[in-house]
Amino acid sequence: MTRRPSHTAARQAEGFTAAVCRAEGGCGAADGRVLEALRTATRQVPGGLLVATGCLGRHLHCPHHEGNQVPRAGHRVVVQPCTRDRTPLGPALAFGPLTEPDQSEALAGWLTEGLRQGRRPPRRLLAVRSPGRSGR
Repeated sequence: MTRRPSHTAARQAEGFTAAVCRAEGGCGAADGRVLEALRTATRQVPGGLLVATGCLGRHLHCPHHEGNQVPRAGHRVVVQPCTRDRTPLGPALAFGPLTEPDQSEALAGWLTEGLRQGRRPPRRLLAVRSPGRSGR
């Protein structure tokens, strides 16, 4: 007897879209060298896409707006895992601030290996969600 694949079975991510905040005077003021590992990971994953965008405050708590203060800027990244045909899988994940190259390297390692293996992302890199957003 052959088992048929279940329609409810979790699909493995084959790629991702990573949106990196490059807002002037905000995350974009952070050290660009921190992003080098993400650029490399994107080139290594056939379905990887790295996008520079404006403020990601809609997806996560942005300390550069509404009077919030941070000791130093750091990159915020939102990652949407997807299938080969770019169909989104699950919720988008928010990371940051990434202030050191080793943080970017840890995220890049997850994007190149862990994501496809179904592992969870490095918890220490997950971003604080916007106070007005629920876990939906």
